[in-house]
Amino acid sequence: MGSRDIRALQVMMAIIKVLAALLVLGVLGATVVLVEKLKEETAVPQLREETPESLENIPLVKPGEIAFERARELLATGQFEKAREKLEFLVGVYPSSTSAGEARRILGELNLDDLLSTEIMEGKTMYEVKPGDNFTRIAVRHETTLDCIMHMNGLQRMDKLYPGDELVLLPLRFNIKIDVARKLLSLYKEGRLLKSYNLLHARARDSRGGLRSRIGQKIGLLEDGRRVSPVKFESYRTARKVLILDHRGLQLRQGGVAEEEDAGRGFFLSEADMEELALLLRVGNEVEVRFGNE
Repeated sequence: MGSRDIRALQVMMAIIKVLAALLVLGVLGATVVLVEKLKEETAVPQLREETPESLENIPLVKPGEIAFERARELLATGQFEKAREKLEFLVGVYPSSTSAGEARRILGELNLDDLLSTEIMEGKTMYEVKPGDNFTRIAVRHETTLDCIMHMNGLQRMDKLYPGDELVLLPLRFNIKIDVARKLLSLYKEGRLLKSYNLLHARARDSRGGLRSRIGQKIGLLEDGRRVSPVKFESYRTARKVLILDHRGLQLRQGGVAEEEDAGRGFFLSEADMEELALLLRVGNEVEVRFGNE
């Protein structure tokens, strides 16, 4: 082999070595890039140290608010029984939460709609009028009121009642709890909250911190100040309703008349709430009053 052939062979071998070196460098570079990318993807995120200032900007979600939002979602989708359970949970476990007042209002409307509906007969009875019956006798015997009988049966007058007539009767077996400190009057049926009402104000004190009583009288007050009995239904239904407790004559009555000399002592509510309470409460219902925060 001549010198020229040997030189050509040496040049070719040098080129091959350079290409091989470049290939090795390329593979190493690609490997480094791949390793760095894998490190980034698998790196454990570092928690940022929170300062008191940064924590102030994080909104706190309270359990009562979560329950209320869930109840609203259930109502929107027509799941009323599940919504009722959520609302009862909220007002029972978180009575002082921001949404408790609205939850009580919604719960009361749901319960009252069912209670006064003739399509839902749970807790109600059908009664067939017997000879000698009258509205007052039927009301007393079945623990209801004239107001309630008239409302449930869509009646306007009490002078037409015949044997064989059928009446829907709703026994009114409620307990009333008045929380003066929180300005709430609540109705309970068999231990479950039926509805709550806001007190406008109260004019009553008791050094023992609380009292137990019963509703002793139901009357209506006419514009001229005369009292009228529920038996005189046509006059009574347009009168201001007053429920008088057995304890020292304390009253449940319409607010706005509290400053009058004859307003008496007791608990004052709106006109609409007193109309509703007169419909739902009867003589003999138990009343518990709490004056303190305990």
